[in-house]
Amino acid sequence: MHKLTYYRRIQLSFLLFIILPILAVSVFSYTLLKQNMIEKFQLSNSSMLNVIAGEIERTIDDVTFASHYIVNDTGLRASLDNFADTARINTYTDYTRFMKIKDSFSLITSKPLNNSIRMYLVNRAGFVISPDSENLKAMSGRLDQLLAKVDPSRPAVLQWLGLLKDEADGKGTYYIARVIGGGASQPYTSVLLIAIRTSYFEQLLNRVEFGSPALFDGSGVPIAGSPDMALQPEKTPDAKLRLETVLDKTDWTLVYETSEEALTGQISRAFYTGIGLVLLFTLLFSIISLFFAKRLHSPIRKLQRVARQFTMGNRDMRLDIVGKDDIAELGSSFNLMLDEIEVLIANIEQEQEQKRVIELEALFMQIRPHFLINTLNSIKCSLILNDDQLHSSVIDSLMGLLRAYLKVSESSTLEEECRLLGYYADIMNVRNEMELQLEFGLTPDLEKFAVPKLVLQPLVENAIVHGLVDRENPRIALSASREQGIVTIIIADNGWGMEEELLVALNRQLNDPESEEYAAYRRVGLRNVIQRLRLTFGPGAAMELCTNAQGGISAVLSIPVPER
Repeated sequence: MHKLTYYRRIQLSFLLFIILPILAVSVFSYTLLKQNMIEKFQLSNSSMLNVIAGEIERTIDDVTFASHYIVNDTGLRASLDNFADTARINTYTDYTRFMKIKDSFSLITSKPLNNSIRMYLVNRAGFVISPDSENLKAMSGRLDQLLAKVDPSRPAVLQWLGLLKDEADGKGTYYIARVIGGGASQPYTSVLLIAIRTSYFEQLLNRVEFGSPALFDGSGVPIAGSPDMALQPEKTPDAKLRLETVLDKTDWTLVYETSEEALTGQISRAFYTGIGLVLLFTLLFSIISLFFAKRLHSPIRKLQRVARQFTMGNRDMRLDIVGKDDIAELGSSFNLMLDEIEVLIANIEQEQEQKRVIELEALFMQIRPHFLINTLNSIKCSLILNDDQLHSSVIDSLMGLLRAYLKVSESSTLEEECRLLGYYADIMNVRNEMELQLEFGLTPDLEKFAVPKLVLQPLVENAIVHGLVDRENPRIALSASREQGIVTIIIADNGWGMEEELLVALNRQLNDPESEEYAAYRRVGLRNVIQRLRLTFGPGAAMELCTNAQGGISAVLSIPVPER
């Protein structure tokens, strides 16, 4: 084994470790398959019979529906009552009644029935009505025979009249009847005759390509299928496989028979054919591999080297293509795959950036400025009652905020944010009838510091709503500073403050996205602020609420900013 070349060892290993197991497994599988095929084939044929039975049952359901509709249609029933004793059309009134019945009958039977099913209405006088006048020929000579089998005292059920043979073509037609009207001491008005050609059933049974199916009625008379089969044979040979299915809503039986020898013979032929093909292709592969093994080995090593370099981060690495054979096509496909991977990586990075922007916009849209509508109403009422222009500045402030909302997707600066907070404070002073004082303390280097637009407004709103209502001399101070790569923004109020336990719980809810408390937290404004900061500046952004010296609450925002 060691004296053989690498390529010969590959070939020998292929023969020993692939071909021999394939042959062994094939023989073993053939033995098991031959034993289990009969059961599996019975299950498969049972499903097939169920499909055919379902088709026939749906047809019976359509026929039943049509008969119920005719029986329960009060308008059609009234027309049939008036036409019950008309033996022939003599007057215009007879003709109009006939056409009304025929039109209604055509409308009812047009949808559910196929070409192999016909319906006829026969009144007490023996007058036959059919949606298609050409079908009346089929009733000639057999109407009396069919009506003789109808029981007028059973108007509520379908009556199965049995199978009648056609002398012309030797085919048969199965008839079903439904008495309309009558019952008790009342005479019936008409009889609905339903004819189903045996060709309909033949078409269904012809779908079976293997074996012999047949359909029998309740008395054992064959309706369609193999003429050599019987519903209750004296003895079924052991070499035969037989399945029977009784159809719902009828007394018909669907029977299927097949030869066990034909089944196993087909399996045996398939097995020996497969073994022969495996051996033939193995021999051809061994011969061809002698000539191509050396040519294949060198390009494969190059392919491995390029793949290794690419996985190590050298994404510019590509395979040099020489020639136009299969290996060259493989190399071209490999290079194309590397190019697509490169494009895919770039697309993923772009999609992640787009996703971040979309998430940022979606989070901001959670802040729904209901207060703007209420403020407009307050300003309008104030102007009407006081008849002055003193509040025009408040309207200007409101318009400034509206302009900011229209450009919410754009970034802002701390200086611009302070101006927008001033607008907001003017509005809240009018709305809440308070004199809020805003104080700003920005270092010159942070005035142009870029932040998400209106990111500070929810903090000021929260301070006013929860801390400064009914407070004397309300005041909010905003300051910003930079130290060791961290920009700190503090918004402090002199409000009513908060208990320490509630403050600790609130900080935990805001800063631990994995906790159940975070999922249950319903204050959209504060959560929105921290989420927008983290989407903009990364996960290092943080927010903490704490008590200040004035007894109020300070919101401290920490934003990591790399030093330039």
